[in-house]
Amino acid sequence: MEMQQTDDARDVLGKIGDSWVWVLSFSILTLILGVMVMAWPHATVKLVALLFGLQLFVGGVFALVRAFTNSGEGSRVLLAVLGVLGILVGIFVLRHLFQTVVILVLLLGVYWVLHGVIEFFVAIDHKGVPGRGISITMGILSFIAGIIVLSWPAPTLLVLVWVLGIWLVAYGLIGIVGAFMVRRAVKAVAA
Repeated sequence: MEMQQTDDARDVLGKIGDSWVWVLSFSILTLILGVMVMAWPHATVKLVALLFGLQLFVGGVFALVRAFTNSGEGSRVLLAVLGVLGILVGIFVLRHLFQTVVILVLLLGVYWVLHGVIEFFVAIDHKGVPGRGISITMGILSFIAGIIVLSWPAPTLLVLVWVLGIWLVAYGLIGIVGAFMVRRAVKAVAA
C-alpha cells in the first residue's frame, strides 16, 4: 500500500515537472528576479548580506541549543562555542551589511590571486600534460581577476551583481523559449 502511494506521488510530481507551464512559470520568475537584480543592484547586495547574517545568527542559535540536548553530549563545549560565534558574527554582519560584503569580495579576490598563482605554477611544473596551456591561461586570468577585485572591491561587487542579473535574465528568456518548445512537442505527440 505504501509503495503505491509513493509511485502515485512520483507520477504526479513527474507530470508537474514535465509540464511546460511549470517550466514557463519558473522561467518568468527567473527573468523577473534578473530584472530586479539589475534595477536595484545596491539593494541586492544588502539583501544577500542580510540573508547571510540571518543564516549565521539562526545557525548559531541552533548550535547553542543543540549544545544542551542529548545529541550534543560529548561536544557541548564545541557546540556552545560554535553557537556563540555564529550569533556574534551574525550580529556583526547584520549591523554592518556593506562592510561584510566588501570583506567577502576581498576574500574572493585573495582566493582568485592564490588560485591563479597555484594553477599557473602547477601547470608550468607539469610539462607534457594535456591542456597545460589552458591551465596556464586560466591561472593568469584568475590572478588578474583577483588583482582587479582587490584593487576595486566596491565596483567589482556591482559588476558581479550586474553579471548575475544578466545571467538570470538570459536564463529566464531561454527557459521561456524552451517552455514553448516543450508545449509544441507535447501538442505534436498528442495530435
